[in-house]
Amino acid sequence: MRGFAASLALIAVGIAIAALAGDHTAVTAVGVAIAGIGSVVGVSAAFWLIGRSEDREREAREREGR
Repeated sequence: MRGFAASLALIAVGIAIAALAGDHTAVTAVGVAIAGIGSVVGVSAAFWLIGRSEDREREAREREGR
């Protein structure tokens, strides 16, 4: 869950930076980049959680002897 919290924080910070940048293109680009990194972190966290649950399920089946 920490991955999702970090993701949301990065997205929020990125949006805030981009919104407050005004006409400064470089600052807007930094904000968009930070929000993009937050999005990648969120997707990565989702895939990691899914993979972990699959690993646990596989280990449980192996313990049962199937």
